[in-house]
Amino acid sequence: MAMGTALIDKDGKKHNMAGLLGLVTSYEKRKFHLGYRFAQLKSPMAGFASATALRGHEFHYSTILEQPDAPLADVFDADSQKVPETGSHKGHATGTFFHFISEASS
Repeated sequence: MAMGTALIDKDGKKHNMAGLLGLVTSYEKRKFHLGYRFAQLKSPMAGFASATALRGHEFHYSTILEQPDAPLADVFDADSQKVPETGSHKGHATGTFFHFISEASS
């Protein structure tokens, strides 16, 4: 969120962020996102090549309002359902709500 363009607080006030990514997130209408995730990278991410499979988890209360940059990964929940929180990349900047735990074994 800090790397994004803006963050909307619980009162609806917009706060400018770093602007490295086009992401705009909001806490105005909180939505709980929790669970284990499997991610297949669509582009490289700090130390990992494209197509690397990662396992991790997601835990946040924010809602994505805008995500104009290219998706970072295809992300799936523990039931193998695709989730919309794909992360994003723009140039060398990457960001995701996915918290990496380990590289997935084949």
